[in-house]
Amino acid sequence: MRRSVVTSVSALVLALVAAGCAEPRGLPAPALGPAAEDGAALVATAAARADEQRSVRFAAENAVAGREVRLDGDLLRAPEGRLLSLTEDGTDVVVLADAGYSRTAGGAWTRHDPGEHVPVRADATIGDLPDEVDPAAVVRSLAGALVVARAEEVLDGVPTHRYTMLVDLRVQAERTADATRRAQLLAADESGFTATAVVWVGPGDLPVRVEQVLTTLEDTTFQRVVHRFSNWNADVRVTAPAP
Repeated sequence: MRRSVVTSVSALVLALVAAGCAEPRGLPAPALGPAAEDGAALVATAAARADEQRSVRFAAENAVAGREVRLDGDLLRAPEGRLLSLTEDGTDVVVLADAGYSRTAGGAWTRHDPGEHVPVRADATIGDLPDEVDPAAVVRSLAGALVVARAEEVLDGVPTHRYTMLVDLRVQAERTADATRRAQLLAADESGFTATAVVWVGPGDLPVRVEQVLTTLEDTTFQRVVHRFSNWNADVRVTAPAP
């Protein structure tokens, strides 16, 4: 009996030692939830989940008429409002609740009131900028779009649901704050352009990428806008630049 107890204890000790020496296991990958039933559910759920997150890293590309503009930065949801820092075409912009700041090529910072126009956007104000990159606003701009196809896809290592949508340009224009973008959408609608969007939604029903394409009557691509979202809830700080 004593030998049996000793043997059992020895076996337990060896098992614990072996467990301690084993390769550490990483956290399980986040699970992908069920697919949205339709466009309304997709927009409502993905936008609401994005609204609940504290911060996100964004990148965007806008290619139109042979010219491409890229920007990237961070969005922070703070008690006082949405705070933003971004870089576009060599210009840095910081948006706070009561003011904005900009500088070009690493020069001195200039302060702007929320209603002033943004150096990188002639028809957008400092106060308009968050809606252009906020994932919730980007997804909500697709309200009224019709889901015509869905599939599962691993995108940049992230499992996603991919939704292909037909977009109502006039409805989207009515929801767009940027006057230039709104005019482009209305002109495209009047010219008979068609618009499609592809939305990739990952674990937690969070948008990973949103891509919209305007196509002419000749079936050529006129404009392609791509938004990418990552690093949700990272430790982001957005403060007024030092003078």
